[in-house]
Amino acid sequence: MGDFFKKMIEELKDSKKLITAVLTEIDGEEISENLLGEMFLFDDEGIIEFSSDLLEEELQKFMLEEDIKSQLLAPVEAKKTEAELKEIELDKNNNLEFFLEPVVDTPRLIVFGAGHIAEPLVKICSLLDFSITVVDDREDFLNFERFPTADQLLALEYQEFFANTKIKENDYLVIITRGHQYDYQVLKNVIKSKANYIGMIGSSRKIKKVYNKLRQDGFTEEDLAEVKAPIGIDIASETPAEIAVAIAAEIIARRRGK
Repeated sequence: MGDFFKKMIEELKDSKKLITAVLTEIDGEEISENLLGEMFLFDDEGIIEFSSDLLEEELQKFMLEEDIKSQLLAPVEAKKTEAELKEIELDKNNNLEFFLEPVVDTPRLIVFGAGHIAEPLVKICSLLDFSITVVDDREDFLNFERFPTADQLLALEYQEFFANTKIKENDYLVIITRGHQYDYQVLKNVIKSKANYIGMIGSSRKIKKVYNKLRQDGFTEEDLAEVKAPIGIDIASETPAEIAVAIAAEIIARRRGK
């Protein structure tokens, strides 16, 4: 069973949508009652790991059937996030009931820059169930008095951060470095990533300057189109708190598919 949960953690590192299926009821004579409580792990491509060799041996022959596989994968394909009980008919003599529960990887907000907008943004997004990391090369700006709701504060050169951190599909990236001087460097490192959201602050002139440098580096218009710049929904925001609200609103919209 320990290997089963180890496998689950490994798979989540790759930001996959996973579901655990716990065997809760057996109606039939071919499946051993001793398997009640056993489980397996699967994603949208199929079964990844069984909790025991016996479960794998007894169920594998049925799981190869396309109809059964499609019944199990339906919650993944529908992007469901709620747990549910599901009955699966293996054949006319064997029915099983599973408790299906999504294993959700908490979305991560990475804020590049610990300036005056970052402070209210982190406070707001901490209410939205994000794991929050703030990165800045200024150690004096990174402390839990300014960011009490952050999960991680990293006083690093930005290039050092990227040398040790992989951007994942469930990441939301906000680029608000001081005076915009590192915006180009950060965006160049993340623009080809699988991040769910990339937003960069700046005036039209500043954004155009960054984009032109990226074009010279070989990045395409499609690459640039993935970036939300200027960042945030247009609500005529002026103060740092208002700008933070606009950014948070855009992040929510992206997260909810709007």
